[in-house]
Amino acid sequence: MIGFPNCSSVIPFARQRLRAPAILRPKVLSLLRSWFFMNSLLESRKNTTDRRTGATATTRHRHTLRVTLRRMNDTETPHGAQPVVPKGFWAQLRAPIRALAPMEDVTDSVFRRIVASCGRPDVFFTEFTHVAHIVGRKKKSTAPRLVFTDEERPLVVQIWGRDPEQFFRATLKVREMGFDGIDINMGCPVKKIKKTGACSALIREPEHAVEIIHAVQEAAGETPVSVKTRIGFDRVVTEDWIGALLRRKFAALTVHGRIASQLSEGEADWAEIARAARIRDEVSPETLVIGNGDVMTAREIPARCRKYGIDGVMVGRAIFGDPFFFDTRGRSGRFSSAQPEEKLALLERHIALHREVWNGRRNYEVLKRFYKVYLTGFDDAAKLRDRLNRTFTYAEAEAVLAEYRSASGLGGDDRERDGKT
Repeated sequence: MIGFPNCSSVIPFARQRLRAPAILRPKVLSLLRSWFFMNSLLESRKNTTDRRTGATATTRHRHTLRVTLRRMNDTETPHGAQPVVPKGFWAQLRAPIRALAPMEDVTDSVFRRIVASCGRPDVFFTEFTHVAHIVGRKKKSTAPRLVFTDEERPLVVQIWGRDPEQFFRATLKVREMGFDGIDINMGCPVKKIKKTGACSALIREPEHAVEIIHAVQEAAGETPVSVKTRIGFDRVVTEDWIGALLRRKFAALTVHGRIASQLSEGEADWAEIARAARIRDEVSPETLVIGNGDVMTAREIPARCRKYGIDGVMVGRAIFGDPFFFDTRGRSGRFSSAQPEEKLALLERHIALHREVWNGRRNYEVLKRFYKVYLTGFDDAAKLRDRLNRTFTYAEAEAVLAEYRSASGLGGDDRERDGKT
């Protein structure tokens, strides 16, 4: 097997391959792909800084090689033929697809397991994770974001950033971890995120966004790639933006029906989501389109899919009012009127699981945002939440709940703790 010591030496070989006899092209292309994959791992710590630009020599060479490989792929695709898009688990889902949205400090492994026990969606997503943290010095602190169990499958890891090279290397890492899919966040509207030029800021740079998608696809192999985005940055640009993305032909596209400057204000524009679906029909018919924005009840999902020509719906805020949102056995929409015992049991299970899984690896304070999920709709719920919000440890929270049970006559020795009441 031919060995290449660095990126700069393989580029001339790749360019020469474009002029190679047709019979040799598949073998050489396979060799280059294997080299590209291995070299990304072996050279990740050998980058030398370019004093003039601050870029790394390895990054510049890999970018050139990636562009060359794209041209090589184009020469292998017969004229008029469509490239094969890895679909993975997405191909097994049936409309209407129901997805739980990725939410920061919410959709960790613990909450995904709680939701799965109450009534699972068709697909889960992780919290979004910066590509630089996956491959850089913050790998240890980032690790909890990437924890999962088989009961959470199918699970898509969501990544974000700006540098295509970091996306490439991060994709190699998460691919090895066994996630069912890889999602690129191009929609987060948070100001400090936009300032980095990532997520929704990429809407203003479609060419750069497409380069990121291509980098992820190169590293993902057979793992399906998806994108989550919005209909614009400071104005609606659905036609141009969604059209540019879909030309990369990936497995699934989630479209939130607001522009980034709206955050979560105003109403989601589902007419623009429908427009995105029509663009999909023309540009990339095999790509699934998932609508997102203002869906608050499970019964809305089939109707939305029919009306707007989409394949599924992603739900975010609604899960805070009903952990049983995705349940298909008649419990969806009834949690607000559930008995206090059921709500307390589910909260206690959440606290116990949080302690078991994280045990100091994640901040206890994050757990407090879930108290309002469970403690609503019964006498003294607000007072109980207030007391819990003044706790600092799992033990303190458990003591407060035990005291409340005793005072309210709910008992606690024989209560069901598995969240499946």
